[in-house]
Amino acid sequence: MNHNAKQNLVDFSQIVKKAYEKGENETELTLEKLIEDLKADLKQLVIC
Repeated sequence: MNHNAKQNLVDFSQIVKKAYEKGENETELTLEKLIEDLKADLKQLVIC
């Protein structure tokens, strides 16, 4: 696995962790909003 792939894996893991923590902590968060935020974060990962 090259450096870029390893960095993407780390970034992906951080995105998933952030989404999980957000789902655990935010009482007003809807599934739709969580998915919308995940999509935006994942698009940023692909762009980078």
